[in-house]
Amino acid sequence: MHNATLDSSFILKLKQILASRYGKGLQIRQLMDMGELKSDDFFTRGRDLHIPIRMNGSILGTAIVPSADDLNSEKREDVSHLVRMVLEPAMHKWYLDRKESNLAELNKPLPNLEKIHLFGEGPLSSEEMSSFDLTQETEQELISYLIHLEGSSAVKNKKIALHLHELTRRWAFVPFNDIKGPLHSTQDLAKLGAMTIYVEDITTLNTSEQELILEYISEERFSDEPLFITSSLVGLKELSQISLNTKLLDELSINCFEVDRAPLTPQGLKDVLELFFLKEKYDAPTPG
Repeated sequence: MHNATLDSSFILKLKQILASRYGKGLQIRQLMDMGELKSDDFFTRGRDLHIPIRMNGSILGTAIVPSADDLNSEKREDVSHLVRMVLEPAMHKWYLDRKESNLAELNKPLPNLEKIHLFGEGPLSSEEMSSFDLTQETEQELISYLIHLEGSSAVKNKKIALHLHELTRRWAFVPFNDIKGPLHSTQDLAKLGAMTIYVEDITTLNTSEQELILEYISEERFSDEPLFITSSLVGLKELSQISLNTKLLDELSINCFEVDRAPLTPQGLKDVLELFFLKEKYDAPTPG
């Protein structure tokens, strides 16, 4: 039910944000000269901003923001943070999936990514930018009805959960512990409507509660049904050592948000949450 490849819409929307907010394009390249790599989070070469993409000690490539010399240090930091937060997990997952399916395919370009110049040259074309016009009226929908937050502060985790709740325009934000008593089936859950159900500490869920949530998200869900947001103070690796349902743990890993890496500015946080968890639903064009 989940796409195992790098979602090109992520790259397009990231380019859209960079273009609209900073007036900059984005190039992503495989790192060819390891000797040129610097240990910094980002560095400049000529007029361009270079952002190494790393994950678990592996170098996945480098993102380049051309002609970024007019950005001040704060804006360069913001751009670097946004690019790395989006590309590091996305490119790492893509790399692992490709490696598992066929090692021989790793050095071949993906046709669907070539269309957005993922490893090519230059910013978005005018056609690409017009198809993602910021002024266009759009309806956003969730990519999943289970979102997991991991972070070292329970207060900050809940703050991010509330941001997501507001972005998805749900009618109520309710702790799971306050309503779990009469919930015995997915039908019971669906009847609650478009609310946000918050599980502050997923390690406190018992076996039946875990199975209920897993069953709920394993079925097709609709916009007028609840969104589950779960949270933990430890990472997925630590959660795997606790008696959590392994299938539920797999689902958590798919839509997991690292709260401690979230942008500090309200607009930056909004951009990242929308990029990770919402997709734009465009109305079909009216026949002329």
